[in-house]
Amino acid sequence: MNYRPTAALRIAPRGQRIRGCFQACLLAILGNCLFTANSVAEDEVGIRVPAGFEVSLYADDDLAHDIYSMTVDSLGRVVVSGAGYVRILIDTDGDGKADSFKQFVDGPKSGAQGMAFHGRDLLCTGDEGLIRYRDSNGDDRADGSPDVFLKIKAGSEHHSHAIQRGPDGWWYLIAGNMTEVTGKYATLPTSPIRKPEFGTLLRFQPDLAGGEIVADGYRNAYDFAFHSAGDLFVFDSDGERDVSLPWYRPTRVFHALPGSNAGWVSRSWKRPNYYSDMPPVVAEFGRGSPTGVACYRHRQFPAKYRGAVFVLDWTFGRVMALPLQKAGSSWSSKPIEFMSGIGQFGFAPTDVVVSPDGSLLVCVGGRGTRGSVYRVRYIGEDKSPGIVDDVTTAEAALSSCLNAPQPLSSWSRTKWLPLARRLGRKRFVNATKDKKLSVGERLRAVEILTELYGGGDTITLLKLASDDSARIRARAVWSAGRSGLIAKQPKLLLPFFNDADPLVVRCALETLVGNRNSESLEPLFPSLARQLGANDSYVRQTAARVVSQLNNDARETLASLVGDVGVQAELAYHLGRVMRSQSFDADALTTGLRVLKGDHPQDVTLQAIRLVQLSLGDVGPREKQPPAFDSYAPWIDLTSFQETIKPAAEQLAAIYPTGNKQVDVELSRVLAMLAPTDGELLDRVLAKIGKDSHPVDDIHQLLVAARIPAQRTAGQREAIAAALVALDKKTTSRKLKLDGNWDPRIGEVYAELTKHDAELPQAIVKRPEFGRPSQVVYLSQLSKDDLPTVVSAFAQSVQGDRDYPWNNQIVFLLGASKMPEHRTLVRDQYESFAVRGAVLIVLAKKPEAKDRDKFAEGLSSSQLGVLEACLTALSKLPENREPAEQFALLRTLRRLGSNRSEYVLREKVVELLRRNLKQEFEFAVGTAGHKPQPDVVRKWTDYLSEQFPKVSVRELGGKAEDLSQLKQKLAEVDWTKGDASRGRKLFEKRSCVQCHGGRQALGPDLAGVARRFSRDDLFVSITVPNRDVSPRYQTTLVETTEGKVYTGLIIHQSAEGLLLRNATNQTFRFEADEIETQQTRSTSLMPAGLLKDLKPSELADLYRYIGGL
Repeated sequence: MNYRPTAALRIAPRGQRIRGCFQACLLAILGNCLFTANSVAEDEVGIRVPAGFEVSLYADDDLAHDIYSMTVDSLGRVVVSGAGYVRILIDTDGDGKADSFKQFVDGPKSGAQGMAFHGRDLLCTGDEGLIRYRDSNGDDRADGSPDVFLKIKAGSEHHSHAIQRGPDGWWYLIAGNMTEVTGKYATLPTSPIRKPEFGTLLRFQPDLAGGEIVADGYRNAYDFAFHSAGDLFVFDSDGERDVSLPWYRPTRVFHALPGSNAGWVSRSWKRPNYYSDMPPVVAEFGRGSPTGVACYRHRQFPAKYRGAVFVLDWTFGRVMALPLQKAGSSWSSKPIEFMSGIGQFGFAPTDVVVSPDGSLLVCVGGRGTRGSVYRVRYIGEDKSPGIVDDVTTAEAALSSCLNAPQPLSSWSRTKWLPLARRLGRKRFVNATKDKKLSVGERLRAVEILTELYGGGDTITLLKLASDDSARIRARAVWSAGRSGLIAKQPKLLLPFFNDADPLVVRCALETLVGNRNSESLEPLFPSLARQLGANDSYVRQTAARVVSQLNNDARETLASLVGDVGVQAELAYHLGRVMRSQSFDADALTTGLRVLKGDHPQDVTLQAIRLVQLSLGDVGPREKQPPAFDSYAPWIDLTSFQETIKPAAEQLAAIYPTGNKQVDVELSRVLAMLAPTDGELLDRVLAKIGKDSHPVDDIHQLLVAARIPAQRTAGQREAIAAALVALDKKTTSRKLKLDGNWDPRIGEVYAELTKHDAELPQAIVKRPEFGRPSQVVYLSQLSKDDLPTVVSAFAQSVQGDRDYPWNNQIVFLLGASKMPEHRTLVRDQYESFAVRGAVLIVLAKKPEAKDRDKFAEGLSSSQLGVLEACLTALSKLPENREPAEQFALLRTLRRLGSNRSEYVLREKVVELLRRNLKQEFEFAVGTAGHKPQPDVVRKWTDYLSEQFPKVSVRELGGKAEDLSQLKQKLAEVDWTKGDASRGRKLFEKRSCVQCHGGRQALGPDLAGVARRFSRDDLFVSITVPNRDVSPRYQTTLVETTEGKVYTGLIIHQSAEGLLLRNATNQTFRFEADEIETQQTRSTSLMPAGLLKDLKPSELADLYRYIGGL
């Protein structure tokens, strides 16, 4: 996930802004007391759950800060991990709330983003990859450094994540799109995928000796879960910065079919759900950040939630439950919002597990936020009988194995696995066929038989092939595939291929995914050909996946059978031929074009269009190609195939448009790939853009138009100009969210359109609607001679709209004007916090004395560019001895100095102080001065404090008597007797560790701080935290539309809103439409009074500890 710097989310109308600013200032003065009144009390949970459920706090931040992942160990205890720790949470008194923890290991340094216990040992992702911490003596403490089982990228948000056992006993691992998983991870010849793309799902043998790649094409899925039927579900992220662009896809829950690709190709191209080569999408949720996933396979919750998949969204603070219903060969769901934060309560869920008692446990954290674990249990009337652990007889032991809750979890496996081994193979063989048992029990018998005893034999398989339950038949053939029986005897699949239930057929076909022994499969070809024409789309897709792995001779044999089955079979067959090929295929193109000539249902037509796209190598990114065209231009160079492509383009253009929206979108995408020089086609493309057409649809049409290099007529030019200008009004009226990629992508479309029509920019400027902030992007293709006309158009628009939505681009545009009235318009926006920095930069280019106070105030800006502009402006103005300006310079001097950029600015500050005050304090300049220089800073501080004592108290903060008392106390300390261990406890007790406790903590890193600052300055900074606040750590004040005020540091921001963390480690969530005003303040998140009541010996202890960091 990528995040933009802090920016105002919404600018209220002018009258509201005045009211909002007044309230914000008033409330800021009142400060902490108002903030406390608006905060969620510590003893309130602040989470909404459905009726009949109870949510309680199992563990708070004092036990585990900023939790990344969670699991339950083999003894049934909750285990959590964050940066630098894995902890076992202990509920000593059994009251349902953890009261202590055991530190299992001081690692991984990166934190574990996925954990699973194997006995007492922990497998997790972190640091060097997939690692194993051993605990051979069972003392709940890792024995030492971990074993590295798999070198794979780990520790970052887009690296490897969750690991867990599958129903076959293999280990499954999911990895994000920046993990760089390649074919070398597919060490077994049976791997469904040989050349993975982007985010991947891998599996490894029980001993981790060999691996396969099961599915790929994810963006950044953190977690997955197995359903009781054995199918696997993955919750993948969206492309959040592309919202309201044609290729945007929401967060999606995929049914991960073996060999499938989930469609993430690039930042600017995610395939839609309806593509014939896309896996099933069970649910989608708009924008969000997917984290934990779990399938509820316990009995404490009511029936509707048993078997449901629970998915977590970090961004919007919600947990969704997905009860699954069979839909052909896959599943569907009507999601239920199960958990969400109340009001502004910051609920940021990161992982979810089911505990041994059936409670749902959800942990929170991420980005340095508060860590907690919440426990949800059902207290309503729809209760099920409890679990009876009776193992006194073989029958009871068998029942315990087959009914074990959460059977794939470590704690559950610890119970049923020894029983299953003692019971032996025969009992499970018999259980698979015993119709007195429930279907669920028999399914577990199949899975246990598969994991422990190599699956059933031929007789058992054929017996189960005629079972009454489709789920049993499907699981039986799955077992035969996983155990290797099908690889040895492929003909055993024939009764399953002829099954009436598509679930069974799909599972049978999946046993062949990864089987590349084409000759052994030829007896199955008549049945395979029939399934290529099946009614169920995912049966056809899986059959096509089998085709993709056949050699050429086998494909030709199969092709002779496909023609008699029908159009669907032909399309699926050729889909298999071109699947993952990224190459030109004339035969597939011919088949797709032939089908498009006929009269077929929409689904068949879409399959044919998709086949044509794939036959041309598919759409995708290419070097030097603007990202906006990743889904409109061919992935490969088609220049050498023009002789074949030109008649294809003519045929496709002749049938466009069809009147079916979805078909026309994909048909026009193919035409964009072919880039025909067809003016009449361009007319038909532009005709779809109208007054009431949706702006996202308009952008699609403009992208297609940009790929048609026909000479433009005057009418086409005006249509394109009108469409581009109208995007602002259309997106605004529909209240569409626009994010960071909107301007760059629209700019790329516009630039491409201008290549085909040099007069387009002038046509845009002449439009009466021109002059809105979002239209600044269209200035990129104009000459400097056009600038005065453009600026006048924007100025006229500004003056004609009392509530004009100013942004930085408008400020800079009008600031480039030489007209005094335009400079006045810019100056008038100084009170608008959202654009104040830009206003200062503009005014600083030609500083005037009347703006001097603004430049002095601008020295508190957190933006170094603004700070530099203000310093330059003051240097151009006459020298000045006004105390307020000198103290503004001093505050800036004190807070700068953490990197080269700040050192350079600090020199400019000193130059101004020297000029104004005629003092020299031996400040080192140049590279020799790129160091803290605390003694010189103290001399400047002392000098100004002596010259202006009353102003000093007001400007630097802290009462004079308090600072005097502090200095007196420091003089009494015997610093030689400080103890670092006691100091560390004090550091933790005073909650310093919450903000300075790790790589994702909100406060600055204190490593080496005692070497950067003198001892006295360090303690003064702790006493008066607002005196020297680095730009990076300045707080943000948010006022809501309800008049409430919150102050803290932003940890995540997008078009939808933001997450804010305050000084008491609480997290608050704000939707964009809940924010009245937002401003950055030169104050610290660190509370005052941290040294209050400390004894001299404690100050020595604290300093000794900090000095060792």
